[in-house]
Amino acid sequence: MQDAAKFTDTLAQTAENLLEAVKASGGDASSWDLKLKLHLSSSSLYLALGWLAAQGKVELYPKELNFRVVLTGK
Repeated sequence: MQDAAKFTDTLAQTAENLLEAVKASGGDASSWDLKLKLHLSSSSLYLALGWLAAQGKVELYPKELNFRVVLTGK
């Protein structure tokens, strides 16, 4: 159980870091740029993006092989 709580905390922190990076980029960034900027694995990136999308903090739009990540203002 302790490992699950630690994982959730890590995921929440990664999501917060992603949110700050999108804000710093003017509210719009590509998933690839975020992955490189924050040195994330693909799994961590997409889990955190899903977390933020589920909370309504970002919207995701397909863009070639990646996604465009846009702040929603929430």
